[in-house]
Amino acid sequence: MTERLVARVLLVGGVLGIAVIVLGLGLYAGQGGFRHHVLRVDRAVPGEPGVFVSIRQVVDGMRRHPVDPLAVSALGLVLLMATPGLAVAVAIPAFVAARDFRYAGIASLVLAMLLVSLLLSGAIH
Repeated sequence: MTERLVARVLLVGGVLGIAVIVLGLGLYAGQGGFRHHVLRVDRAVPGEPGVFVSIRQVVDGMRRHPVDPLAVSALGLVLLMATPGLAVAVAIPAFVAARDFRYAGIASLVLAMLLVSLLLSGAIH
């Protein structure tokens, strides 16, 4: 039971993340984004970053009108990266329900390490 639940979370999260990335790339192409220089190596000066480095920046890009297509792709990447953590979080109650407290404890420790690393990295501010 636990394996199927975790597998379903991983499958849905992976497919959803990839779909959002493809949608963002389609929006980017539709706005003529591939006609310009995609990679700018002269961006060593401080200022607005060319990439999204925090979840807040992704949310701000999604709130713009029109929506920033690179923010949509970044949201897809966030979904892909969050999927394993969500799978661990879903597995904890399933392990407890199965009375497998050892694996519930291990999964809780893994989830705590993921959350601490997310906070310490500055991805959420």
